[in-house]
Amino acid sequence: FEYLMPLLLTRSYRHTLLDEAYREAVGLQIDYGMEQSVPWGISESAFAALDVNKVYQYQAFGVPGLGLKRGLADDLVVAPYASALALMVDPGAALANLKRLGRLGLCGSYGYFESIDYTRRRQPKGHRGVVVRTFMAHHQGMALLALDNVLNSAVMQRRFHADRRVQSIEPLLFER
Repeated sequence: FEYLMPLLLTRSYRHTLLDEAYREAVGLQIDYGMEQSVPWGISESAFAALDVNKVYQYQAFGVPGLGLKRGLADDLVVAPYASALALMVDPGAALANLKRLGRLGLCGSYGYFESIDYTRRRQPKGHRGVVVRTFMAHHQGMALLALDNVLNSAVMQRRFHADRRVQSIEPLLFER
């Protein structure tokens, strides 16, 4: 969901190239989740594999056709922070997806767990989805920043754009 990370700090303007890219990325994520019969929100994250020190492994995941990496269909890992970022693009769909993830057991003491891994080769017999019960500070931080923007009228975007250096390149955001 790196497509949406710029929205944490930069404004989006309707009918621009960036706005269309944000909306298309979220739409493709939603469509892929529906095709796979899982919640949506795929991005890099920890997944249900441990190393010899019992530390979750981490890698980039994505939606085939949206990401550039080959083999994206080989793994299916959903990360709640990706849905939190989508709150800034499609709040209704993102909120519904976050509620669904909560019902699947992804809410922990410190927020949403890192991910749920639906990759077949990592599934215990008789289970669908392995919850990766860890918290990554940078993912929690992005989710909190997205929530802050949604609940407080894009406060971080306003702060970022208050800088004159940022104002000097704002016309780039109007590209059609």
